[in-house]
Amino acid sequence: MANELSALVEVGGDAFDRLIIGTTESLHSAVAGRVFRSIGPLAAPSRYVHNRAAAAAYTAVRLVSGAVTSASSYSIRVLTGADSRPLTASRRGRAAVSALNGFIGDALEKQGNALAIPMAVRCNGVDVPCDRDGLRRAFRRPTHRLAVFLHGLSETEERWRRPRRGRLEFGAQLRRDFGLTPVYIRYNSGLHISENGRRLGELLESLVDSWPVAVEEMVLVGHSMGGLVARSACHAARTDGRRWPSTVRHLVALGSPHTGVPLEKSVHAAAWALRALPETSSLARILDMRSAGIRDLRFGYLVDDDWRGEDPGRLMHDHRSDVPSLPGCVQTFITATLTRDSRHPLGWLGGDLLVRTESAAGHRADGSVVVPADEVVHVGAVSHFDLLDHPLVYAHIRQTLARDQVRQAG
Repeated sequence: MANELSALVEVGGDAFDRLIIGTTESLHSAVAGRVFRSIGPLAAPSRYVHNRAAAAAYTAVRLVSGAVTSASSYSIRVLTGADSRPLTASRRGRAAVSALNGFIGDALEKQGNALAIPMAVRCNGVDVPCDRDGLRRAFRRPTHRLAVFLHGLSETEERWRRPRRGRLEFGAQLRRDFGLTPVYIRYNSGLHISENGRRLGELLESLVDSWPVAVEEMVLVGHSMGGLVARSACHAARTDGRRWPSTVRHLVALGSPHTGVPLEKSVHAAAWALRALPETSSLARILDMRSAGIRDLRFGYLVDDDWRGEDPGRLMHDHRSDVPSLPGCVQTFITATLTRDSRHPLGWLGGDLLVRTESAAGHRADGSVVVPADEVVHVGAVSHFDLLDHPLVYAHIRQTLARDQVRQAG
């Protein structure tokens, strides 16, 4: 049973402990240590008394804070009931919870917090059980061909279906043009990409096994982080010997940072620099609280070995594995720039606002590429989030699928 308000109070209590109490204690310790060191050995007795008193004070503050959090959380559960979900009852509330998961979703899951998002097939804002009855109720007109949609960091599956005047969602267009049934997935984007890849592999196996009709073909469409999760899932599922990868004919990545994003690299570098002084190391720890999913975006890690043994104290930690594409699967990487010409200095520097063109195209620093040049498509004058429903983007997806359809027919 999940009480979302109670869980939110617990998140607030944990944040207060780590951000306020922890930061204050660390800064206090750093400043006091510098003062005592400047005095020398004569300060030893005073330093001993000070440290004992400070430790006792911060322990007492933590105990009081923890007690208040526990009492508040318990009171809310009593007053509202064990199962109360006011946050995820609305679209805005679901978006807020997904944003929270993007930033600290790994910590939420580790704590068993009710706000941690489980990976699931979604329909009309609720989870769909991946059994035959649940899928029959959710998908009244199932076809033999599926289009699986994966959102990006801190997003929900509803971003694919946002109301925009004059723009029909990609899922509806794929159903109209190719008979593909759209299936939307929601996941905790704060977890490691490789963990979400494994979970997606398991979920799609259950989906294919329980789908009301035999699945003959699958198309994976991922926006931003979703494209990386899709690639990771294909690799993990093939390694584990699952059956669904044999149905995948296309993988479309929209603005996915295959070789990382500048913002995460900058945050990592800032945290590294802040550790140079004891007085600023507490600020580095705050930056280090960002989720595993965000940290994976530094270089686009897809498998466990990429991030395992990660050392926050090192300026760079790039150990990306070479993840091959599925046999028989056509990969299409769609890149974008805010400028019409990708060679424009602003377009080259800023990309689509969040992801640079080189990363979305899979160009590595050593000159190698993730996919051949003919599998990369560029769209100009488009932002990162416009990729979710822009007509030019869909035109390229349709062209790719139609070309393959003609090839199969011939």
